Amino acid sequence: MGLGVANLADAREFYEKHWQLEVVDADDDRLYLGAACPESHVLRLRATDQPRVDLISLAADTQADVDGVAERVARHPLARMVAQPATRQDLGGGYGLRFLDCDGRTVEVATEVVGRAFEPVRAADSRPKTISHVVFNTPDLTATRTFYESVLGFKVSDWVEDFFCFMRTGKAHHILAFTRSAHASLNHVAFEVHGLDEFMRATGGMMRRGFQPVWGPGRHGVGNNTFSYFQDPSSGFVMEYTTELQLIDDEHGWVPKVYPANDIDRWGTANELDDAVRSLMRGRPDPGLWAPPPV
Repeated sequence: MGLGVANLADAREFYEKHWQLEVVDADDDRLYLGAACPESHVLRLRATDQPRVDLISLAADTQADVDGVAERVARHPLARMVAQPATRQDLGGGYGLRFLDCDGRTVEVATEVVGRAFEPVRAADSRPKTISHVVFNTPDLTATRTFYESVLGFKVSDWVEDFFCFMRTGKAHHILAFTRSAHASLNHVAFEVHGLDEFMRATGGMMRRGFQPVWGPGRHGVGNNTFSYFQDPSSGFVMEYTTELQLIDDEHGWVPKVYPANDIDRWGTANELDDAVRSLMRGRPDPGLWAPPPV
């Protein structure tokens, strides 16, 4: 995941000191942060005039898979190629392409990215393991859903009524989700922790350091995962701690269900999802749309 932030030093303090990510590389205008996983990095921050989404990066198994995405992008009327399949110039190298989706987000699909040594989490270690999922706001939910189905092979897992669509490519209930909004923007980025105890430790740690949850802690009905949402004060973006996301076994069939909007806090422990919280998650229209990052 790549984000543009207006103050890189303030963002570094939040994500390294408070969110417990590890700095793995940095230069004058970019910062790469890793989690307790072998990925070269899970979050790239870049100094920009105003907060924006730089790119969403997805992994492919092989170069042939990347080339297949390129062919589908070329055929799709709402897609726009940014960089044809080639050797990646960003941290970790590998082979990938970049394109703009139907809302103008920059999407990267890559393979053979070089990993790194890391310290795995153990019991009571509340550091994030990886990014669990990312949720975007979109003004045209139908077009966005069908775009990700046809170009990237995503499947619909479940819905919240007719305004929130959860999508997967593997066993995890969702790695991307889209919710209907007046404008396209980032809703939130969710980070997986080791388990329920570690989830509460991560939540409590943020609270002890002076960050009150925007929403949570609680457990969602759809996906069955826990949630604690916090706002990054350096950018306004919303970040989530989560764990125990539902796994789906496609071999035994899966029929997407439609959940009611009131089943979003199954434990009943979270604060109200009121207009103020919804406004934070809607954010502002993303200035990164239709404007791919230079790197």
